[in-house]
Amino acid sequence: MKKFLLVFALIILIFPLFASAQVDSALCTVCNILQVAKLIVAAVGFGIAVILLIVAGIKYMTSGGDETKAGEAKKGIINGIIGIVVVVAAVFIIGIAQGLVTDVGGANLLTDPCEAYCTPLTP
Repeated sequence: MKKFLLVFALIILIFPLFASAQVDSALCTVCNILQVAKLIVAAVGFGIAVILLIVAGIKYMTSGGDETKAGEAKKGIINGIIGIVVVVAAVFIIGIAQGLVTDVGGANLLTDPCEAYCTPLTP
């Protein structure tokens, strides 16, 4: 089942390249999909990491000198920081993929390279 879903997703992403569609529009679609994925990963990942840090900080403050509770809270803080690093790495990797798709090169962490690469559709 997992192989079927992977093949199906690849077909949906690559199909516009072979279906007599313009290559620019297909690349713009892929770039826009990556931009949305980058925004979702950043928002959800940072949100969860910040909530984890807040909860672990509250647990640490209310541990009352108990070493086991304080140790668990410290592990939670470390896990929150590791989560932030993982989210930054994921956003960086998606930015590199966008740079490869748009031929801009490099990682665009804060900007949207699709705006400069794709021409907007006017009615």
